This record gives sequence, C-alpha cells and structure tokens, in this order.
Amino acid sequence: MQQIPAPAFMVNLASGYFAPRCLHLVAQLGVADVLGPTPMSSEELAKATGSHADSLHRMLRLLAAQGVFEQRGEGWAHTHLSELLKTDHPQSVRYFAMMMGDDINWRSAGALAVSVRTGQTGCDAVSPGGLWAYLRNHPDDARVFDAAMTSKSHMVMGAMRGAMDYGRYGHIADIAGGRGHILAALLEAAPQTQGTLFDLPDVVANALKHPRIRAQGGDFFKGPLPSADAYILSNILHDWGDPQAIAILRQIRQAAPANAELLVVEMVMPERAESHPAMVMDLIMLSLAGGRERTQEEYVRLYEEGGFKLDRVVPLPGPYCIQVARPV
Repeated sequence: MQQIPAPAFMVNLASGYFAPRCLHLVAQLGVADVLGPTPMSSEELAKATGSHADSLHRMLRLLAAQGVFEQRGEGWAHTHLSELLKTDHPQSVRYFAMMMGDDINWRSAGALAVSVRTGQTGCDAVSPGGLWAYLRNHPDDARVFDAAMTSKSHMVMGAMRGAMDYGRYGHIADIAGGRGHILAALLEAAPQTQGTLFDLPDVVANALKHPRIRAQGGDFFKGPLPSADAYILSNILHDWGDPQAIAILRQIRQAAPANAELLVVEMVMPERAESHPAMVMDLIMLSLAGGRERTQEEYVRLYEEGGFKLDRVVPLPGPYCIQVARPV
C-alpha cells in the first residue's frame, strides 16, 4: 500500500469533516431509503429526494470512497455500510447521523474554540440554556434526538442480553431508560423479573407498554428513585461532569438496598491516546452536553464518591462494557 506523504495526510486530516458532513446530509435526505436493490443514477436519486443531482453525485462519490455506497456503472448501489442508513434497518444509524448534522450539534462542534479557551461547553456558548433547553424548544430536533438515542440503545442491548444472567434479579430499575427498549429486552431473558422504567415524566409517558414494566416519572437529581435489586445506567454518566454524575449515583445509593448491584453501560476511555470510539465521543460530550468519557480509574473514583465500589467489569462485543458496582 502506497504511503501518503505527511503533508498530504495533514491536509486530508484538516479537511476531513467534509465526509461526515456529506453523511449527515445524505441521511437527512433519506437517500438510503429511496435506493432499492437496483442501482439508481444520481439524477433519479436527486429527483426522489428533492436535491440537486450534481451536488448529490459529488457527495455520494466522496462517501463511496469511504465504503458508504458503491458506484456501479452510471448508478449507485448499497454497501453493508450504506444499508445502515435505512430507517427500517434493525441496526439503523440514520437518526444518529441526522442528529450529528442538525443545527445545534453542528454549531456546538464549531464552538469548540470556546471550549478550548474557557472550558465552557460549546452548546452553552451557542444556545442559552444548553442542549436540554434547546430540545424543549425545538420539537423536531427533539424527535430526531430521541430516535437517535433509541437506535444507539439497539447497538448495545443485544450484546447485553447474553452477557449476564438477569434472572438473578427480582427487580431491575432502568434509570433514565428512555422509552424502555433496553429494559424490555433484558426482561425477555428474565421471565420472572419485574422492571421499573425511571425517566422524566414526559419521557415515560411515551414508554413502551410491557406487562412487567412499571413507569415512574421523576428527576434523578432529586429522587426519590425506586428500590430495586439492580439499577441500569446505560450511556448516562458520560452525559455529565463529575459533580452531576456523583449526584446521580448518590440518589441511586439512597434508594438501593445493601445487596443491590449497579450496572453501568459505557465505553471506557483508554489510558493513553489510541484509536477508539471513546476518543471522538469525548469531544462530542465536550461540545454538546458538558459530559466526558472516562478511564477505568476515573470511573472507580466516581463510584467511590457516589457510594459504590466497582466489583467487576463484563466486556461486551464492540466498545462498550458493563461495569458492575455494589453499594458501600
């Protein structure tokens, strides 16, 4: 393989945001949903999606160089990567790609200049009140955000189901569990277990209906949280800085029986710089929500401050793991 000269590598790195930007826009246009099993030309795709044929062609060409779509003759065809942009794909990432390209995410990433100078979250700099206030005031973006979080949960819940014996818990509480997709999947593997879905009242109002799941609305900073044998925190702690994350853990600790277990599903940041999805997600958290990815040592300290002690780590396929902690 020919090695890219160092200056060319740096030029590509400096301009590398154009490929993800094209991915955002193609996801928003719904190109993958329009494209069927037969190749389609750029003109056909543009007509079906209300876009400009030549501009779309040039974007698809760049994405195809990354393995997303494939040029066949005069038309475009799916690859295993572009299939993931279909809305109905069981592992669809369409809404996540749309979310990363929406107005608040794009402007927040651009405001990293503020973050590197002041430590302020980029989103707070461009939208008064930050992300959560923005989503309350922009319902269309909020719907995309919710769909993106649902698709993200689908990435981990299949791996979670086979990773542990959830039947050993009589009652599982999913804290900030959204609509309850993960909790419902785990209860399918534990037919005698009951569940409580805890999230904001307007979130649990639209929760999945399940005979063994009770919905409880509330605020995990204020409580009270349900009493349970196990508590799930899936992709929650990384949304927050240490003071807020510790406050959430302390609320769980107040509600948790002495023999309960805390199941934290997160990526763990490598101790040293290396290629890992947590590296990018850490900057997304800095720009958008004010949270951070953490190393294992940082999680250990977080649990100790929150009233827990790390007991074991259960690896999952991919970048995630389940960290199991116990009350102290």
